[in-house]
Amino acid sequence: MVSAGHDGGAAAAGNGPGAARRTRLGLLLVSASALALELTLMRILALRFWHHVAYLVISVALLGFGASGTMLTFLRPRILRHRQAWLAGLAGAFALLTALGARLAARLPLEVQFLAWDPRQALGILALQALVLLPFLCAGGFVGAALLDRPERVSGHYAANLLGSGLGAVGAVALMHLWSPETLLAALAVTAAAAAAILTPWRVRKAAVAAGLGAAALAFLHIAAPLRPAYSAYKRLSFERAAGAEVLHEAHGPLGRLHVIDGPAVHEHPGLAWQYTGPIPPHVLLLIDGDQASAVYDAPAREDWAFMDHTTAAAAYALHARPDVALIGVGGGSGIGLARYHGARAVTALEANRDVIEALRGPLRARGGAILDAPGVTVLRREARAYFTRDGPRHDLILVPPMTGFGAAGGGLLAAQDAYLHTVESFGGMLDRLRPGGTVAVTVWMQDPPRAGLRALETLAEALRRRGRDPAPRLAMLRSRTTVTVLARREEFDAADLAALRGFADARGFDLGYLSDLRMEETNRFHALPEPYDFEGARALLGPEREAFLRDYLFAIDAPTDDRPFFFHTFRWRRFGEFRRQLGGRVRAFLEPGVLVLLAAFVQTAALALLLILAPLLSRRTAPVRRTGRAATLGFFLALGVSFLMLEMALLGRLILYLAHPIHAASVAVASFLVFAGLGSRLSARWRLPERRLIRRAGLVVAALAAGYAPGLGPWLAWSQGAPLGLRLAVAAATVAPLALAMGHLFPSALRQLGRAAPELAPWAWAVNGFGSVLAAVGTPLLAMQIGYTRVGFVAAAGYAAAAVLATRLPGARGGPVSGDQSSVIRSLRSATSSPLFTDH
Repeated sequence: MVSAGHDGGAAAAGNGPGAARRTRLGLLLVSASALALELTLMRILALRFWHHVAYLVISVALLGFGASGTMLTFLRPRILRHRQAWLAGLAGAFALLTALGARLAARLPLEVQFLAWDPRQALGILALQALVLLPFLCAGGFVGAALLDRPERVSGHYAANLLGSGLGAVGAVALMHLWSPETLLAALAVTAAAAAAILTPWRVRKAAVAAGLGAAALAFLHIAAPLRPAYSAYKRLSFERAAGAEVLHEAHGPLGRLHVIDGPAVHEHPGLAWQYTGPIPPHVLLLIDGDQASAVYDAPAREDWAFMDHTTAAAAYALHARPDVALIGVGGGSGIGLARYHGARAVTALEANRDVIEALRGPLRARGGAILDAPGVTVLRREARAYFTRDGPRHDLILVPPMTGFGAAGGGLLAAQDAYLHTVESFGGMLDRLRPGGTVAVTVWMQDPPRAGLRALETLAEALRRRGRDPAPRLAMLRSRTTVTVLARREEFDAADLAALRGFADARGFDLGYLSDLRMEETNRFHALPEPYDFEGARALLGPEREAFLRDYLFAIDAPTDDRPFFFHTFRWRRFGEFRRQLGGRVRAFLEPGVLVLLAAFVQTAALALLLILAPLLSRRTAPVRRTGRAATLGFFLALGVSFLMLEMALLGRLILYLAHPIHAASVAVASFLVFAGLGSRLSARWRLPERRLIRRAGLVVAALAAGYAPGLGPWLAWSQGAPLGLRLAVAAATVAPLALAMGHLFPSALRQLGRAAPELAPWAWAVNGFGSVLAAVGTPLLAMQIGYTRVGFVAAAGYAAAAVLATRLPGARGGPVSGDQSSVIRSLRSATSSPLFTDH
């Protein structure tokens, strides 16, 4: 029985079978909305800022879930008395903050690229984190409050949570093809409001009506005052609009928002030689996420493309007559135009972004887009890395253009971003797809002192070494003031090739950085640096002093691999003191904002986590938490939170490479993890084993599988790399299944054990688990930059092994499962202490 003073009707309704089903439906909706909100905010904030804020969104979202556990620890007695009302209220608050938070976050006066220069930007980041955190605090509170249900229901509730998250991952990406991020945001708010209406106690009709009206109001808000996308004032789109540019076309999808603009100030010729004085065709500008620019030239005649022959990327054509060309990225079609200018007999253009292809063939067809359908041109909607990984047609030329805009690459905004196209394995796959005498040409943005150019040279050199070839006579490098192009082939460059490259560079005012017979006096003539750094660096990298040069060079330019795919991360933080001595105050210009944001988020998160974990232990209001077993509870759930996400992130890169599409592969891989972990959660309640033994066995199984997956996943997936997508999806799911099923056993089993032996520790354990996840979300990329994802996998395996050991120390572990008679006594005691949540109806 439940006393009337404790909202007996609501409590009774909240404990019956129907209420359990409604709770799980609410969990499904809120969890799906929360995961989809993460992805949607990543898109919205990538427009407003740059892509490196993705880690910030993920870390703050998980921080909200962790903080919700601390909140639940303090509010647990109140929640247990009116749990159903709290669930409805938290879902409603999540809906409201979802609708309003992004509106405010997108308009903060914040420019993260100036973080190293302007300390005030740190306040803007704090404000951004607060606005992002609040909806996830409510969503995490909702899930945590639901998990305070009777122990035998925890597995089903947790399974609904994971299943909903998996559906949210897949559904959000699918809906991004149909809706803008702003419309999707409104839909998520309405979905959360619907969950609030479902969970509102049916006897409280006013509350139910209010929840329904709230959902309608949120929908009306989107219609009456739709959220407009905001962009950094330092993105190209903002500059062009300020100069009077007109938006001709706009499209959106999971790979970015596309704008086509035209105006009096549009004048785009990236990497063009400064000495060029000829005509440039009329053009419009195609932008991805407001900054990644490509010009669409209206150049119907072959000779109209002569200006493109004055770029460093055109050097490869000096070595080949009428080549078969493979281009990575269609962009605005300029690469195809250059190939046609040189009489290429066939052009294969690889473009993963459907919106770019559709824009060129649709509204831009009459303004230059028709080049995609020119004779001999084949456009494949394909990820370049996957194309070159599999067997396929051979090419004379493979051209890799600069990734994203010059400002983003040069300013260190991409430092924390995986760059699987620029790894030893990727370049090796391109070399393997060359015809005899064929050439790979990799172009990157020029940096002073040289970094990306030397790293591209070293990466191609390492790919040649792995194929048993001496790289010195098989590489060439030249630069303009803005770009560096490195050429590589499996055969040696002969005297005629070297003469052709010299003639090409001299005629266009490009500086030679490396040829096998290059002399010092031939370098640094047109775009002079204080010293011929590129020549000296290339000669060192291809000579006997290579190891010493890589060790002593101020920047990290060693060859990135699939295990450490951070091509744009070159700043050596452990040598910060040496940077200051050599560069003085200029050192801030070389700090990488992408990494700075991660470091700041990690330090901040660690400090907040420590504070919020300790707060319940120090407060008199939560004195029952200060009991025997808290150290083991802290260690177990912290290890679980860190290791789960760390292992997921370590394996995700391999699955993205395997499935060959970063956005869709990531959503499918994450969904597979969550869904199979949810099935593992549901299955964990069916074993007739003491929780202590079940947790220990599951932890050891995960540790063993993770230790095997870390080095063996790549070779295992390689056998079916060339299979159709459907088969690869099935293989990926089957690969994830055993690991995720075992991972899903641990958390609900441990929570059931706490629910029986020490229920006051359950919300605190939820908090600790959440904080472990957020530390892993921010810390895993930082750790992978140092030791690689394979070793990160081993660290995660060790974490699960530690959790298996700590499971034997959890409260109630020594006594095994609670018997039916003991359970009745415990339920009676809890009823007497106003904990109707655990009573049996």
